[in-house]
Amino acid sequence: MIIGLLIIGLPLSALASVILYLPFFLRGRKYKMPGARHLACYALTVMSALIIYVTLLVGGISFFPDYRLLNLQPFVWLTHTYEMGFARMIQQLVSNILMFVPLGFLIPIAFPKLRSFWRMSLCALGITVLIEIVQYFTGRSADIDDVIMNTVGGMIGFGIYAGINLLFRQKNWWRKAVGK
Repeated sequence: MIIGLLIIGLPLSALASVILYLPFFLRGRKYKMPGARHLACYALTVMSALIIYVTLLVGGISFFPDYRLLNLQPFVWLTHTYEMGFARMIQQLVSNILMFVPLGFLIPIAFPKLRSFWRMSLCALGITVLIEIVQYFTGRSADIDDVIMNTVGGMIGFGIYAGINLLFRQKNWWRKAVGK
């Protein structure tokens, strides 16, 4: 799955992102937006497209599925690992966390108003809830554990951003890059 994602998903996401981001790039040049911030915004667009590809398009979409899967019991994977196996469970948990780490790092750079831990956490929560709702209605499973793990990933990403910001906040190149 990872190889297919790198071979198909990443190039498609990058190409779609060029098309989507071009108007914002041209508008940002008018307002003298720093190149590093453009890079962060483009990377955020690529990551968003990649997340949409992975969570909604891989495996197909069915607007009239035979059944819908919904799990609203948090941490059910602790007691039901036998159904998917321990290795698959760990892979699911880690991939759900890692998928949102880049968003947690890039969103505060792209959107300065989201440079607080709680705002970023609410943003990550909102994005993942929206994804799970769409998954439920397109024949995929919707799982509260995915919401929890994605939000944790966004929080970890923000922690990485905050650490780097703390380390380099006095550097002129960093302040220019993040638009301070």
